[in-house]
Amino acid sequence: MTAEDESQPDNNLARHLARKGPAEVEKFQTIVDLARQLLASGEVQLYGEGENPFAPTPYPWETTEAPADASRHIFLGTVSDLASGQGHTVWFAAGLARNEDEFRRQLAAHIGYVRANGADVNRGLGDFQLSATFISPPLRQTLAKFEKGAAGPFSFFYLTSWHENWS
Repeated sequence: MTAEDESQPDNNLARHLARKGPAEVEKFQTIVDLARQLLASGEVQLYGEGENPFAPTPYPWETTEAPADASRHIFLGTVSDLASGQGHTVWFAAGLARNEDEFRRQLAAHIGYVRANGADVNRGLGDFQLSATFISPPLRQTLAKFEKGAAGPFSFFYLTSWHENWS
């Protein structure tokens, strides 16, 4: 697109606006006038190169980096979702990670960023809510070996869910 093309009004947008009627055209003109005043006063700044004002701000755990040489530990996490008319779902996860943030990133890949952000997370196999329900004794023994570093894999992630439909 050339600079000349960019300076021309968008014909489709103009037609769309005109079809909405004179009141809507006047409203847009008022908005354009206000935008010009804001620019002239210096009250607003132009967006920076590549800046997207509509991109959501990442959660803090999405942007951190664990030290590459940090040892991996077992993390447990749980989160629930209540949906009226649809019931109740509980997710439980266990995984090897270098820190809680890395575990949340693993969890987000499976259940989404919003749920991962709201999850209760704990390092280690200690007394953690619902762990007795979702971790069988043989799996607990395996996770305990991983935690000790005894012949554990480089990566491990376990996810299970329980859903009750109350409708």
